Amino acid sequence: MMNKWSWWCPWTGLGLAAGILMLWGVSLWTALLAALLLVCPALILWGLIETSSPPQAAQETIPATRGMTLNWLAPFYDTVCRLYGLGRSFREETLRHAALEPGERFLDVGCGTGVLTRLAAEIVGASGQALGIDPAPRMIAVSRKNAAGGSQAEFRLAAIERLPFESGSFDVAVASLMLHHLPPDLKRDGLREVYRVLKPGGRLIVVDLDRPANPLWWLLAWPLLMMPMTASNLRGEIHGYLRDAQFDPVHAQGRRMQLLTFWQAIKPMNQGGPP
Repeated sequence: MMNKWSWWCPWTGLGLAAGILMLWGVSLWTALLAALLLVCPALILWGLIETSSPPQAAQETIPATRGMTLNWLAPFYDTVCRLYGLGRSFREETLRHAALEPGERFLDVGCGTGVLTRLAAEIVGASGQALGIDPAPRMIAVSRKNAAGGSQAEFRLAAIERLPFESGSFDVAVASLMLHHLPPDLKRDGLREVYRVLKPGGRLIVVDLDRPANPLWWLLAWPLLMMPMTASNLRGEIHGYLRDAQFDPVHAQGRRMQLLTFWQAIKPMNQGGPP
């Protein structure tokens, strides 16, 4: 079931689609009209269809979360990502920041349809492990279907605030475009959980919304300031959340589209879990 914030996604998608068209040189009103005609109706129609049908993977326990899930978007999530410039090349850029090595254990927190997890599985190889978690059953169903062709990637239904893994289980974790789906308290709880399941010296890569570097983005993204989940991102507070979870050091490693930031956060060698 969609929570009260989920319908912000289609309307936000309208603004972001218009912004991308403008970056390609399309005028403001043409970009808005094109986005309105092509993007928003499709998202809303599919959302109605998907939320009226029973969820997949219903035999598993669906984790409770107050974060926003995109269960209804699963069937065309990959297409939407590609339209917004967040396709395979974006996932590969994320993994370059992760600097994965063969044999490492990798956790994709909020894996969506599992594209990033499957790419990570190719890098860590048979001696490692690539595991993706998501609280949306349809996302996990699509992930498993896409991995059935020979990928060793694994997928589980789980939420970031209650990770079903022992402490010190993973070398690397990635949270790609999912922190802005969490209210502030769950951002803190979730990052502490990721800290807990990382080995000492383990690294977390976060890529997510940050303070826009281009005034045009403020024009398009200002409605997100009214959502507690996204407001903290746009105020530039993610670095602080990572430090509060006891990661040290925390570095911003690059930007994309003047709106997204890549952070690398390290779990110190001499610390256990956060207080």
